[in-house]
Amino acid sequence: MSVSQPVRSPRRRAPRNSLNADRILDAAIALLDRDGAEAFTMRALAEQLGVGTMAVYSHFRGKDEIGDAVAQRLLDTVELPPCGSGDPVGELRAVCLQVYRLFTEHPSALQLLTVRPVRGDDALAVIDRMLALLCRAGLSGQEAARAHVSLMQYTVGSALWSNQRSRALCEDGARERVRAKLDSLPPGRYPALAALAPELSGVQENGARAYEFGLDGMLRGLVAGT
Repeated sequence: MSVSQPVRSPRRRAPRNSLNADRILDAAIALLDRDGAEAFTMRALAEQLGVGTMAVYSHFRGKDEIGDAVAQRLLDTVELPPCGSGDPVGELRAVCLQVYRLFTEHPSALQLLTVRPVRGDDALAVIDRMLALLCRAGLSGQEAARAHVSLMQYTVGSALWSNQRSRALCEDGARERVRAKLDSLPPGRYPALAALAPELSGVQENGARAYEFGLDGMLRGLVAGT
C-alpha cells in the first residue's frame, strides 16, 4: 500500500526584471520579523521573493550586507524630535520612545542593531542626540555617557521582554492560563502577588505603558541631582 505524499504548491515566480534592492529589503524585513534572524538565509529570502538565490546575490553580496541594509532602512524610520524645544528631558523621552517603537514593531531590528557594530549615519545621529540632550539636561560628560548606556540597556531589555511575552501570549489559551495561575496563588505564601494579581495582569498586558512608566522614573532620577 503506497502512502500518498502531500502536494506542495509550486513557488510563485516573480515577474521577470521586477527584482530590485527595495523589494529585497522589504521581503527581508518581513521574513526577519516573522521567523527571526536565526531562520534568515539567502535561500529563505529568495523563496520569499519567488526568485532564484543567485538573483538576490546580483544585488547584495550576502546575508550580512542585507542585514546592514535592513538595519539602516529601519533606523530611517526613527523620527528625532525638533531641536531646541527648551525641554531636553522631553526630547530625550521622545527619542527613547521612538527607539522602543522600532524594536517592538520590528523585533528583527533588536538583534540586527545589537549584535553587529553600529553602522550608518542614522544610528550615530540617535546616539549623538541622546548624549547632547543629556548634557543639556545638566549631566557631566561622564554622567551623560553612563546615562545613555543605561537608557539604551533599559530600552533594549524592555523591548525584548515585550516581544517575547507577546509571542508567548499568542498561543491558544496562554492569557487565560496566566490569569488562572495568578488567581490561584495562596495568599499565605505569596501575599503581595495574590493581593496585586489583577493589577499585575493588567500591567503585563500593555508593555508600552509599562515601559513609559519606567522611562519616566529613570529620567526623573537621572536629572534629579543636576
